Amino acid sequence: MPVELYETMFVIDSGKMATDGEMIKESLHTTLSKHGGEVLVSRPWNENQKLAYPMRKQKKAFFHIIYYKMESTHQQALEADMRLNMTDFLLRHLTSHVDRRYEEVMMHIAKDEQGASFALRGYHDEPSPTDITPANINDPGAPGAMADFGPVPDLGNGPPAAGPRRGRRSEMADADKPE
Repeated sequence: MPVELYETMFVIDSGKMATDGEMIKESLHTTLSKHGGEVLVSRPWNENQKLAYPMRKQKKAFFHIIYYKMESTHQQALEADMRLNMTDFLLRHLTSHVDRRYEEVMMHIAKDEQGASFALRGYHDEPSPTDITPANINDPGAPGAMADFGPVPDLGNGPPAAGPRRGRRSEMADADKPE
């Protein structure tokens, strides 16, 4: 059977992680090795992160990511074992298969300390070349500006001639009025 590289993100109860953090990490590693997995990288992803919605009455959680190699046939048994035996501290988990083409790059980023800060940095810190707003569309100095394509042409459509459009309710109310 083929040995594949997997990435699993664990969402852990932050209260239990603060009291028994090493025991929880050891439990995760033991479960992976029990199913034939070889842990390559294990690191915290984000500590005490506010959740978008409560999970089991928890509003904050600890995120931990583990990269491991394992036979693909054992993955389903591992997922079932995590769902059944880790319910006391594990809120959620998500496993992704890493494509062979990206294994080397992913492992380089995962092992590198700078890679962790890249992953934790928000995507809103730096503008993307495709971030175009009406304010910077004609500004050649703005990040992501489309100065190479010239100014945006006026298509001559202008404002509507009939004035603002009224909603359906106001039209119905006008129909009921006597003239």
